[in-house]
Amino acid sequence: MADGNEELKIIMVALRGMGKTSLLAAMHEEFHKTFERANLQTWVDDNNTLRAIEECKSVLRNIGAKLENKSTPTPPRENPWNDQGFSFELGSSGKKFMKLRFTDPSGEYFNPDAKGEYKEYVKRQLNECDAVVIPIDATALMQKKTGRVNNAEIGTWHEEKNNSQRITQLLKDAYTNVTSPRLIILAPVKCETYTKTSRDAESLLYHVKIGYSELLNFLKSDSLIDKVAVVITPVQTIGNVVFSYAKTDDYGYTKFFYHKTPINAPYEPKDGDQPLRYILLFLINVFLEKKKEILQKEQQKLEILTSELGKDKQKLDTAKKEFDEKQRLLNERNEMWWLARAIFNIFDDRESPYFEAKERFEEKQNELKETQSNFKFTSLQVQATQEQINAFNNALYKFAIGCKNNDGFAIVQGYKWFHVPQSIF
Repeated sequence: MADGNEELKIIMVALRGMGKTSLLAAMHEEFHKTFERANLQTWVDDNNTLRAIEECKSVLRNIGAKLENKSTPTPPRENPWNDQGFSFELGSSGKKFMKLRFTDPSGEYFNPDAKGEYKEYVKRQLNECDAVVIPIDATALMQKKTGRVNNAEIGTWHEEKNNSQRITQLLKDAYTNVTSPRLIILAPVKCETYTKTSRDAESLLYHVKIGYSELLNFLKSDSLIDKVAVVITPVQTIGNVVFSYAKTDDYGYTKFFYHKTPINAPYEPKDGDQPLRYILLFLINVFLEKKKEILQKEQQKLEILTSELGKDKQKLDTAKKEFDEKQRLLNERNEMWWLARAIFNIFDDRESPYFEAKERFEEKQNELKETQSNFKFTSLQVQATQEQINAFNNALYKFAIGCKNNDGFAIVQGYKWFHVPQSIF
């Protein structure tokens, strides 16, 4: 938790060797400038996942002209729950408001023959995570043995590489009782060849919808359509590369080969900020919706406390007047000659009413102090919540300005979760 605020979770979902870490690396490459432009600060935890991201970027920066990728897939852990993922906190003006955690589990966990513990881990993570990022091998989707696919075709290796049916089944199993908003991002990667022109990019978008039609139809069901947002965001995870050919090894596994254009092209991922922007637009809108509900309750509580404050002050004034009067009467009695005082006390006790009035006065003083303390605390809560809402309303504008919604990018479902407020308050 970030200073008591909610932790929001994102999971990368794909089988082994699909490039989950490469996609996370491309997104991480955009972190600083994306958040800086939105006037938000980040606090990043240094852990194994962050180091894996940096190692992945180092490999990609030094990759050869023919893209002989010597990086190794993320190995499975003995206990998957030990994976803390890559987390960072978001805030403004030195204050931390929310925490985001990216989990990049081994692709082995998603295999149909994975250990029972891995399957349970995946199901629970999918059920609990606010956002799911599904990398899609664009080459597998868009290429057939004789060249690029036609309009209604799906790539020869789509199911082998992307395993869309397996991914769909995992989400069907996990999304049996969704009660809170969720985001699904379909992110075609290694898509440099298929995003060169607007026409190419729109063709890629069209084929993603065909290749994942079963999943998209499931997410449109009555129980999910109002709870699950779906976005398609292609990411050029390396940049400056072109698909060359496919080759099947002796074990029947197909490998794709690419080359750089030009040969000395640098590691230059493109659109890595787009999944990040959509994730943040979605999560901030969810965050703001909750914060606005909290703010409304806090403001209602403040109104009640304001009323109670006035009533407590009146009660204290009444108790003070009564106490002053009882004290005056007791003082008058105490100034009498002792024998007369003793006789009068038998018939008219003034000490007991004095102490009773004193006790009521002190009680009302304490009640007022408690109400004042609650009022001050709630006022600060209202102010702090309003500051968070203001900061993130501003951030929504900044994130939205750079969001792409054409040339292969699309909000397929859940437009309301990418709403940008019309005014800042």
